[in-house]
Amino acid sequence: MTMAKPPASPYSGANASAPVDGVKRGCSEKRVIVIDPGHGGTENKPGSSANNATSVSGPKEKTLTLDFALSLRLQLASAEVKAIFESRGYCDVGVILTRETDINLTGSQRVAVATVNKADILISIHFNGGGASARGTETFYKSASNPQQSNEAEDKALAQTVNDGLYAAIRALDPGAKNRGAKPDTDTQLKSLGILRDAGIGLSGKMCRSILIEVEFISNVAADALLVSGSNAKANRDAAMLGVAKALARAL
Repeated sequence: MTMAKPPASPYSGANASAPVDGVKRGCSEKRVIVIDPGHGGTENKPGSSANNATSVSGPKEKTLTLDFALSLRLQLASAEVKAIFESRGYCDVGVILTRETDINLTGSQRVAVATVNKADILISIHFNGGGASARGTETFYKSASNPQQSNEAEDKALAQTVNDGLYAAIRALDPGAKNRGAKPDTDTQLKSLGILRDAGIGLSGKMCRSILIEVEFISNVAADALLVSGSNAKANRDAAMLGVAKALARAL
C-alpha cells in the first residue's frame, strides 16, 4: 500500500511535497527529506537573515540557495538516485522544501517543517562569502556542547558523507576545489546554528539528522564562474547537487 504524502510546507508551493516515485518491488519503507534554502525575502527574522553573501557576478545568496535547492529536489527524483533508494528498500521518499519563493522564515519555522513532516534528514543550503581568495566546501552539524542536540555522532557522520559527495562533484568540475570538511557549529561565527537543533523523530523512528552545507565561496571569481555566472553554471549546479543527492540516498 502506498502511504499518504507528507504535508507540504505551508511556506511552499503546491509541489513542495513531492514523493520520489518508485516502482514497488517488495519494498515498503518510506522516508522524508526536507531541503531548506537559506535566507530569503527582505526582512531579517529570528534565526534567519534575509541575505548574507553576494556573488561576484551579482546574484544574492538567498537566490542561489533556492536555485540549488530546486536542483537538489530534481536530482533526488532522478533515475540514478531512485535506483539507490530502491536498493535500500525505500520506494517512497518525500522531498519537501521549506520555501519555494523569495520569502524569509524564522529558524523555528524552518525546523517545524521537518518536525511536522517527520523528516529523517534536514539539509540547509547556504553559500560562503568573504575574501576573494577563499574557496572550499564545508558542512556543519550541531555540536553536543550546544543545546537541543541528542544525536551528534549521526549528524556528524551525515555531514561528512554529504560534504565528501559535494566536494567530489565540484572537484570533478574544477581541480581548484577545496574540501574544508565537516565541522561542528561551534566553529561558526555564531557558535550555534538553530536550524541544526533536534527536529524530532522521523519516519525511521530515529531522531532527524540535520546538516548545513556551505556550497562554495561565491566571493571567489573562479567559484562564481563555475556555479553562478559561467556558461556551464546550470549544468555544474546540477552536477554538484547530484553529488549531494547520491550521498543523501546512500546515507538515508
